[in-house]
Amino acid sequence: MRLQYIRAFIVLLAGLIALIVNMCMGRQITISLLIVLIVILIFYVIGTLVVEILQKGMDTSNDEKTDAQQVEEEENEQDDSDNVDDTPSVHFDDEDEEEV
Repeated sequence: MRLQYIRAFIVLLAGLIALIVNMCMGRQITISLLIVLIVILIFYVIGTLVVEILQKGMDTSNDEKTDAQQVEEEENEQDDSDNVDDTPSVHFDDEDEEEV
């Protein structure tokens, strides 16, 4: 979700640069528009690849974080089970003492 605008930003930036370069070189409008269209298509594909790579990288880092959290939880559970005293606990109530 964070990466939804990266592709559009890359495409628009490349199109703007191509348009400015074509204007500075004094090309005809039809040739200039054809070049800008080709640049937009090429950078759309590049932007898509960049977004996919970044998304996979973010998913991998999220998976590593969840794996680390699971390991910590398992260690905490093992520590809790190790700290449990095996001797039975006996609790006397005041009422029980009066009945005896």
